Amino acid sequence: MPQFRIGTDDFKELIDEGGYFVDKTLIIREIIEGSKVTLLPRPRRFGKTLNMTMLRYFFEKSEISNSYLFEGLEIAQYPEYMKHQGQYPVIYLSLKDFKRASFESFLHAVQIEISRLFQTFSHIQSILDNGRKKRFLRICREEGDIDDYYSSLKELILYCYQYYQKPVIVIIDEYDAPMIEAWTNGYYDKISQFMRFWLGGGLKHDNASALYRAVITGILRVAKESIFSELNNLDVSTTLQPGPLSSMFGFTEKEVGKILHDFHLPDCKNTIREWYNGYIFGSETIYNPWSVSQFITKYPALPATHWLNTSSNLLIYQELETGGPEIKRDLEHLLSGIDLRYPLSETITFKDIGISPSNIWSFLYFSGYLCADDPQPDIRGRSAYRLSIPNKEISFAYETFIERTYPGKPGGLDALMDWFIHSNPVIELENLLQDLALHLVSMYDLAKLPEAVFHAFVLGLLANLRYVYEIRSNPESGYGRADIIMVPKIPKYPTAYLIEFKSISQNEDINKVCSQALAQIHEKVYSSAVHNAGIHLEQIRSLAIILQGKRVMVGEEWVGENS
Repeated sequence: MPQFRIGTDDFKELIDEGGYFVDKTLIIREIIEGSKVTLLPRPRRFGKTLNMTMLRYFFEKSEISNSYLFEGLEIAQYPEYMKHQGQYPVIYLSLKDFKRASFESFLHAVQIEISRLFQTFSHIQSILDNGRKKRFLRICREEGDIDDYYSSLKELILYCYQYYQKPVIVIIDEYDAPMIEAWTNGYYDKISQFMRFWLGGGLKHDNASALYRAVITGILRVAKESIFSELNNLDVSTTLQPGPLSSMFGFTEKEVGKILHDFHLPDCKNTIREWYNGYIFGSETIYNPWSVSQFITKYPALPATHWLNTSSNLLIYQELETGGPEIKRDLEHLLSGIDLRYPLSETITFKDIGISPSNIWSFLYFSGYLCADDPQPDIRGRSAYRLSIPNKEISFAYETFIERTYPGKPGGLDALMDWFIHSNPVIELENLLQDLALHLVSMYDLAKLPEAVFHAFVLGLLANLRYVYEIRSNPESGYGRADIIMVPKIPKYPTAYLIEFKSISQNEDINKVCSQALAQIHEKVYSSAVHNAGIHLEQIRSLAIILQGKRVMVGEEWVGENS
């Protein structure tokens, strides 16, 4: 039986240990045929490091040949590309472990790692003049000043080119990992300046012949920070762009089919699709590779949220929490299965995120928390994408956010879900909503659009039931639009719900308005959409939810009783 080597992201180690490898070696062809500098933004744990180490072992000139690693793989079928194997000096650096709480601590990590990098090339000192040799040795001994490190990448490229008489390949993995940490810890401007001088300046080389190819991975393209602003040889291949690189990160539909065949698990196809599929890179349907490999390794254990557990979602939650009422409304629609449509910015930066809702959704998309497809021109001619939650695993991230945002009393949300599933007495629902309204709904929000805000608030909570119910917000039904319709998906829970919200002033009769709301549901025949879906009238329950300030009243009728 083949084995995934979970946690092994070094290509040579994986091949030497006989680990299961999904062949992505044709990325080598695309790098050779592509631009001098390629930036590949992809979500975390989608195979970036494995691919980057594969590029390293392919191109790197070493004392012991690594050509055996590629025997039988797809790239070996192309002799015109195989002639590049083992021919170049390679500068490889991963920044994924450079996450620090302060800029000073980050610089110390840089000092240690660049010192180690220079030490691996200590033999090239023989070609350096005295001034350059002194600077080289300062960096090796971790004694360099900030200017030494600003220019370190640029100088190392030049030294390697002069020593080997071959152009250099540079591979920088997870370049923005420390930048994400810097944003959280308040030193983003300082690290942006460092990256602009070190990375951007290093790849814009005075001697164009010194650099053969540079490949950079991360989550975001932060071009507006001018890190890469002076690179006229930069190609950015994002997940929105179709092309041969679209299938090089994550597992395609065809690859998952082969994996399931190789591991003798063909019956798991639907489970894997439901839990870990749903991404679209360019025109390719992509599965989350980390979660698929974890699921198969742990089988027959039930599917779980493997990818979400590999990193903190704190930054995601922080951005959603500070996004304002419009973001919360859109999130509640998203959780209810209502597609959003927004333009996505391929040059999104952290500073841009809070400016407009589309920027937050761009950040969530490129981070792997949304699927985007079906681009259509908006009123300004921009491509507006249909946004949706990719799969069950990602839906749990949003549910966790809802639970963090709306904690209420212990078990409050669970009790609300239980009420709908088991058709409990209406007074229990009234008490639950009353408690949630008192603890969670801002009077400031309610003062502006009380009915709409409470509608969206309840809709967001009900989104947790979307695997049991088809939940529709403001759908056309009968002679009007119901506020919320809940159509059961499985026979075990047969009760359907029609919900009407009303907001009233303090001097209005709450009981009278409740009766009017229930009458409206009956007179406008909101039940028709549910009945047409095959639900018997006796299984349809009408609910009127009345909001008076922060007071909540819930009335009910069974549609079958009025038929």
